[in-house]
Amino acid sequence: MMKLTKLLPAVLALGALGLQTASAELTVVTVSMQKLFDGYYKSAEANESLQSIREQAQAEAEEKQQQLQTMAEEVRGMQEELENPVLSDDSKAQKEQEIQQKVQEVRQKQQEFQQWQQRTMNELQARNQEVRQDLIDEIIKVVNDIALKDHNADLVFDTSDILGSGVPTVLYADSDLDITDAIMVKLNEDAPNK
Repeated sequence: MMKLTKLLPAVLALGALGLQTASAELTVVTVSMQKLFDGYYKSAEANESLQSIREQAQAEAEEKQQQLQTMAEEVRGMQEELENPVLSDDSKAQKEQEIQQKVQEVRQKQQEFQQWQQRTMNELQARNQEVRQDLIDEIIKVVNDIALKDHNADLVFDTSDILGSGVPTVLYADSDLDITDAIMVKLNEDAPNK
């Protein structure tokens, strides 16, 4: 019984502390992460850089496709030569062997192109996600700094659907809680083309 009496004051003190914390007023602010992401000057720079990489990849893909097209035309030309009635049987056999080798070469190049295309798409997608995540991390840091320093906020909610779930995190919030514009100013204060 003595042990219980010693624990009782500690339990009561913890309960009182919990009640004080629960009754404290929470300061809540909201932001639109999508608006911040879209309006951040570094997002536009990153999009331009990524677009340039995509265009280079597209140009390389078109060049590779043109090479494949040229090889396919060579095969068609060789097949037309094979139909020449003046060719001897030995010449036809040799021509058929050349055609088979060329067809095999074309198939190999097509397979290499498809592998290159898949690898390039995966690399572009990974790079896009990496850049996007880096930008979001930068934005979150500024959001947290401003929310804490300027608003003494306990919670920050995103009113946009930046993650693409189809439903924003916050369905309704009073516009007085929104600090998006203040954060946008801070994010773009060192933009090169102000």
